[in-house]
Amino acid sequence: MRFMPDHLIYAIDEEHYNTYRLEIMMNEPIIGEALVRAAAIVQKRFPYFSLRSVKENEEYYYEHNELPFVVVNSERPVRLNSEESNYHMLALAYYDDKIWFDSSHYLTDGNGSVPFLKMLIYNYLHILHPDAEFDMDGIPKADDVISEQEMTDKPYPEEPLDIEPIKKIEHLKGVFTAYDGITGYSDMDKWTSFRITLPQKETMKYASSVDGSPATFISSLVYRALSDLNPDNHKPLVCGMQHQFRKVLRNAFSHSSHVNIVPINYKDNVRGWDIERLNTLGRGSLILGADNGNDALTVNAHILNSQKIRSMTLKEKHKYIKKTVVAAIGENTFEVSYTGRVEWSGLDRFLKHVTPYLDLSLSGGISVEIFSRDEYFDINIMQRDDDDKYIKYILKLLDEIELEYHIDEPVHFEIPAISGFQS
Repeated sequence: MRFMPDHLIYAIDEEHYNTYRLEIMMNEPIIGEALVRAAAIVQKRFPYFSLRSVKENEEYYYEHNELPFVVVNSERPVRLNSEESNYHMLALAYYDDKIWFDSSHYLTDGNGSVPFLKMLIYNYLHILHPDAEFDMDGIPKADDVISEQEMTDKPYPEEPLDIEPIKKIEHLKGVFTAYDGITGYSDMDKWTSFRITLPQKETMKYASSVDGSPATFISSLVYRALSDLNPDNHKPLVCGMQHQFRKVLRNAFSHSSHVNIVPINYKDNVRGWDIERLNTLGRGSLILGADNGNDALTVNAHILNSQKIRSMTLKEKHKYIKKTVVAAIGENTFEVSYTGRVEWSGLDRFLKHVTPYLDLSLSGGISVEIFSRDEYFDINIMQRDDDDKYIKYILKLLDEIELEYHIDEPVHFEIPAISGFQS
């Protein structure tokens, strides 16, 4: 059976992976044999993730891949879409008490991968702890009838949507970045993760009191750190806020990646604003930039670009789609992504943290992932080096508002590389 991949996949090259790594730390060491058995069970439930990519003439396709998902005992990711990964677009790794899910945004995103991860962790725990009880209504099962909405590789409508935006998204040019001139993956050995844990209830209470949400609150903190520690800069700072547009597709169960970048533009005249005013700015930007009209524009552009490239050569498709992807992301100083409230069905009592790692080459060099777990927010602040000056400033701001936190030791990280397609 042949599947059509998202046409954005034509942008893949050695300078544009668009992959991610999601780390789950458990409360006990990982047993490799149990994880391999769990992966085999899960693979049958998610046939749309069990794919081999092929190139035929001037087109890319997915075909069903019978080879097992690769599960390696290593801290380092394997190369996706290669012999190392059995030519899958995802792979699993484990080491000590950690499990990693490595994949490509051309296959899925954080929301799309959550059902897979829940079933994987459940089956792994069920093998080791058969008497443990969970909310099975929220965990996919091997004998599920997979809905067409979940399975489809064509979640977009045939014709463009007829909706007008409240205000079109404005991508500023010439923005401030903390890593001017540093691009690509040449410095990945220096990429550093600073992980902060915040209590959800207290964080939500404070964010609401200052007209914010978890995402705009964290964006405001990062902006303050970058702005206050670079007093001579007068260029605008831009937060590229990741926004899900599944709602306008009317398909909440689509496994594909449906993420748009909505900019929060912090121009020089907002320097010195307090957290509440910055949150108001952030929420206003999201209301305008993430309304149904702008989501429809994103969908329509996707449809039209998919049609436009049909007569192009592979070389032309790559050039055009890569340019399209870069333009859609825009220039940003830092990036914030919030997967949203994840119901872990009781699995979270076995989890110490959940940490997504992103491709920093697609941002201004600083990215933040917010993931919910049990009663906590796991907040991962990633940057291109291990200088902790911004993190220390953010912690100082948290101290000032008397919000409790826990910070782990910084760790270096890398994301999986990805190979081109097989003939």
